Amino acid sequence: MLEHKKETRAMSVYLQSLKSDKYVAGPEQWTDTPEQARQFGGGTEALFFCYQHRLGDVKILGRFPNPRDNFTIPLRNKSFE
Repeated sequence: MLEHKKETRAMSVYLQSLKSDKYVAGPEQWTDTPEQARQFGGGTEALFFCYQHRLGDVKILGRFPNPRDNFTIPLRNKSFE
C-alpha cells in the first residue's frame, strides 16, 4: 500500500498599504514589519476586515514557505463604498 505524504503549506495572510507599504497591525494601527502585523486566518477573513473597517488601497498578501506560491490581491479605495 502506498503512503501519501500530506504536504503542509502554512500560509500567512497580511494586509499591506498600497501607498505606504506598511502592514495592518489592528484597526487603525500600522507597522513596518510583517512580524508585528496582524496575521489573518485566510484571504476571506482579511477581506472581511477590510469591509468592516472600510479599508481601501491595501493589498491582501498570501505568503507560503515556497515564494513561488505567494499571491497578492490589490483592493482599491472605492472597493467598499
